[in-house]
Amino acid sequence: MTAVRAPGRSALATDADAASGKAGNIPAILFYPLLVVLYVAAGRLGLLLAVPPGYATAIFPPAGIAAAAMLMSGTASLPWVFLGSFLLNVWVGYDAGTVGTVTALAAAVLIAAASTAQAAVTGGMLRRVIGYPSPLDNDAHLLRFLLLSPLCCLTSASLSVGGLWALGVVSPEDFATSWLAWWSGDTLGVLIALPLMLVFLGEPRALWRARLRPVALPMLLFFALFVAIFVRVSAWENDEQMLEFRLVSQQALDKIRTRLEEQEVFLVQLERSFSWTTPISRGDFAALAQDMLRRFPMLQAVEWAPLVRRDERSAFEAAQSTAMPGFEIREVGPGGDLRRAGEHAEFYPVTYVEPLLGNERALGLDLASHPDRYTAVERALATGQVSATRPIRLVQEPDRQAGLLLLQAVRQGANGPGLVLVVLRAGAFINPLIASIEATLHLRLIDIPQQEVLYDNFSGNPARGRYRQQFDFGLRQYLVETEPTAPYLANRRGWQSWLLLSAGILCTGLLGALLLLGTGYTHRIQTQVTERTRDLADANRRLRIEIEERRSAEAALRQAQRMEAIGRLTGGIAHDFNNLLTVVSANAELLRDATQGLPGQRHAAAILRAANRGERLTRQLLAFSRRQTLRPETVDLRTRTGEIAEMLARTMRGDIKMSLDLPQGLWPVAIDPAEFDLAILNVAVNARDAMPSGGQFRVTARNVTMTPGDSSGEGLGGDFVALTLSDTGVGMPPEVQAHAFDPYFTTKDVGAGSGLGLSQVYGFAKQSGGSAMLASKPGAGTSVTLYLPRSSTDGAPPTEAASGSGPAQTASS
Repeated sequence: MTAVRAPGRSALATDADAASGKAGNIPAILFYPLLVVLYVAAGRLGLLLAVPPGYATAIFPPAGIAAAAMLMSGTASLPWVFLGSFLLNVWVGYDAGTVGTVTALAAAVLIAAASTAQAAVTGGMLRRVIGYPSPLDNDAHLLRFLLLSPLCCLTSASLSVGGLWALGVVSPEDFATSWLAWWSGDTLGVLIALPLMLVFLGEPRALWRARLRPVALPMLLFFALFVAIFVRVSAWENDEQMLEFRLVSQQALDKIRTRLEEQEVFLVQLERSFSWTTPISRGDFAALAQDMLRRFPMLQAVEWAPLVRRDERSAFEAAQSTAMPGFEIREVGPGGDLRRAGEHAEFYPVTYVEPLLGNERALGLDLASHPDRYTAVERALATGQVSATRPIRLVQEPDRQAGLLLLQAVRQGANGPGLVLVVLRAGAFINPLIASIEATLHLRLIDIPQQEVLYDNFSGNPARGRYRQQFDFGLRQYLVETEPTAPYLANRRGWQSWLLLSAGILCTGLLGALLLLGTGYTHRIQTQVTERTRDLADANRRLRIEIEERRSAEAALRQAQRMEAIGRLTGGIAHDFNNLLTVVSANAELLRDATQGLPGQRHAAAILRAANRGERLTRQLLAFSRRQTLRPETVDLRTRTGEIAEMLARTMRGDIKMSLDLPQGLWPVAIDPAEFDLAILNVAVNARDAMPSGGQFRVTARNVTMTPGDSSGEGLGGDFVALTLSDTGVGMPPEVQAHAFDPYFTTKDVGAGSGLGLSQVYGFAKQSGGSAMLASKPGAGTSVTLYLPRSSTDGAPPTEAASGSGPAQTASS
């Protein structure tokens, strides 16, 4: 694929996910940035499979990612698709070195717009013909997906390649190939990436999540297999394609090294000539150099630089001025201009130079006056071998072309010690050597010690298959780099690996479709089985609930009948016993009055006290049997409970912490205040006795509305205030709970309790029109809940009358 493209979304997205702007369970604030990152990362990976020069990618996954995003979350994803595509294209432009150009930016915007349009078309069409959420589990939907994908992918291929052709990025010769590669890569990207995206993010979530192993894993493994095969075949193709390039690169290296070695041979011969006992005149030097210049016209100059000491300078300059008027020993100034050399111990001035034409500025130049040249001079003198300078700027160079000096020391001879040298202009030297192969490769020559480029005709666009080899010459190391030219790669492009990978990806897509079909059928069967199993389970659960409710109702009925029977018996006995106690009490009062001051008065008072205690017991029995006369009033429980809190505190021990939690808004209740106080006191006494080591006694309340069918309310119906009194005591086992409200039932030691406390609580609640319920576990404490009926009058309760009757009550346990 060229440059890059981006994913997109459909304008038809109207379902809940599209409206909420999310896919799967990922919120929009995370999904859309994740979409951009995923798009760019998948695009970079897809372009790794591109066939040079980079237009043909066998698969472009972002096309499928974009379509899936559009399908799942609608048009809200399109701006993010555009952003992902634009960033990916900018990245590609950065790698190509064109990121700042107008053409590169225009191409990035063009491709991003085309890819966004394709995402909108693909996702929108799939949403229209398949719908979303979609299980994609039947042959009709899968067939539509397989047919629509290649049709929709015509969008980006046509718009992008056409636009790049108009911008000049794609040549007319590459138009058809690039369009076909673009279209097929997008199509395969949709066929592979869209189902995988749905596996990880699609709805219905349960179905797509279940397809991770049976669908996504085989597709990924199959795809990885074909990628591995593609890599091996592509490597073989690359070796075949680059074989000629490597051979030509080696030939270029050999030519450069051979030409340099020929200069070395020439310098050695020239050094021998200067070692003769016969002096070499300017004319003799010209004759010696002409043969070399004819053989190697790329040479800039051949020069002789004798050693001139400080005390010889004036005589030497005067002698040379006879043949070359104005001759003087010069050096290069800071600005690059030539000036008279300063005073030094030794000079190596260029005295003979051939050809003189074009090299006049070099005449008289002291080679030892500049560090770059002097280093090579020292090596040549010290080793006696040819020494090369680092890349330098020649004084006779009109352009900015790099130059090179090859120096050979002359130790003795008629002309005295000195240096013979060859001057090379890198471009003029190398261009003729690679003229015949410039259509095959670009070349770069680098001086390794200085990491400076001597010659470079690289195109500027990174190319694969770069060839590198080092060689030594002139006591320095050089690196030759070559890279194939675009025409070379285009003429030798291999398509076997690309076609193989495309076929493999297509097979992977078809495999995915078959797996989707198979898992969809399995899912439908499993769904039917699950639904029927759930229906049976629901029916079974309802049946168990009904059985349990019937059992509870029967148990409650039996308990109510038992309590009713006990109440009737107790009420009858208590009524008759109360009549007897009335006679006893009246006669005891008469006897007490008649024995004033006599010894029998004390006995009469004891009889009267016993009779009064008997009356209180009968009153509790009558309360349990609901035959006691109650005086119901409208009572505010928050106020009433707060008023008796001090009495409860006195009832408790110091190691028991009492707390009240009565919220605002409690309904007023219709109860007898005195009997209510007694009931609370009875429960508190039992709680105290159940916490011998201390604990917590808590009073809470809440408004409740009960229906007659509620099994937990003993058939109660209407509005009630549930007052719960709980302790952290020893608790009760189930067999004790069953008889806790029975009169005279107690687990305390003989004489420690009458067993009428909780029976009074139960009778008070029932006679008030509510109920009392007990919950307890051994070691976990006990809770008694009184359901007190809501008063039909919202007026304030007469607390004075109620509180006045409180102290007359006595708790029983």
